[in-house]
Amino acid sequence: MSAFDLKGKIAIVTGAGSGINHALTELLLEAGCSVVMADLRLKPAAQATLERHQRSGNESGDRPSAVFQPTDMSDWAQIRALWEAALRTYGRVNIVVNGAGIFEPRWSTFWNLPGGGTSSSSFSESGAPAEDDPDGALGQYKTLAINTMGPIRLAQIAVAYWLEHHEVEGNLLWFASLAGYLHGMLTPLYFASKAAIVSMAKSLGGLRESCGIRNSCICPGTVHSPMIDEDQKHLNIPPDEIGLTPKECAEVALRLLQEPQYGDGNIVECLKVEDGRGERVTRLREVPLEALYPDVQGGEIGSILAEHEKRFKQRLGQTGMRGRFEE
Repeated sequence: MSAFDLKGKIAIVTGAGSGINHALTELLLEAGCSVVMADLRLKPAAQATLERHQRSGNESGDRPSAVFQPTDMSDWAQIRALWEAALRTYGRVNIVVNGAGIFEPRWSTFWNLPGGGTSSSSFSESGAPAEDDPDGALGQYKTLAINTMGPIRLAQIAVAYWLEHHEVEGNLLWFASLAGYLHGMLTPLYFASKAAIVSMAKSLGGLRESCGIRNSCICPGTVHSPMIDEDQKHLNIPPDEIGLTPKECAEVALRLLQEPQYGDGNIVECLKVEDGRGERVTRLREVPLEALYPDVQGGEIGSILAEHEKRFKQRLGQTGMRGRFEE
């Protein structure tokens, strides 16, 4: 295994308009990587970053640059438009950072019924009626659409592209959370949405071995970012509460993109903790999900599935996402 060189690469970063993913955008640009910044809108700091690195229409050369593509991650048409804009602008995509997310805001929460009804007076007093459609032909909660379905769709587009273009080094980074393997009643949709992301990243862990595509997932603890400050204002988390800054979290994400020990479906937790001397430090650990696996052999069915998995990986590297199920 070798490190992934960011210089000269092209990245799509969703959620780049603020917080962690804006900080990561700046780190990528500093490392020589051009970035397609995707978000609903750019906050002033992200707009300033764009203006400093704005790519002109006829620009060529190796100077890292940035462009902005307005994107709602709950809308698959806009996700496709984001991908097409990246290819049109830069000709290829090497990195996809699935960073956009919401923290189960009151307008899309399990505790606020779609259609305006509510099961909790505290939520009805918020002045934020549910936006989820109670009669949708293909019903969905916006929290799951943004946090889970959108990132999976973008990853699917990227992996299909990298399987067709073996000359392009592919690198997929998912943003999940400790919520991906913890549980709580206050925001159950958020917890479920991040659990799905952890499972996707882990399930795709064989991509590098079979196809050369890196794939990792970062699971931060508390980060003082707009996602919490805006989506869950009622929590009133004090600013001096121990937690990561957006830049500290982005620095860990950059390591997952680059360092050779990551890229095989690693689920990496990062927390700000106090050490034995009272100093606040960033702690990383690989989450031991395998400890949850059954402690018995899979038997005949397990052996059959393992053999199918092995053959699938071989075919995937040869045929991409076409002909993968044919014997």
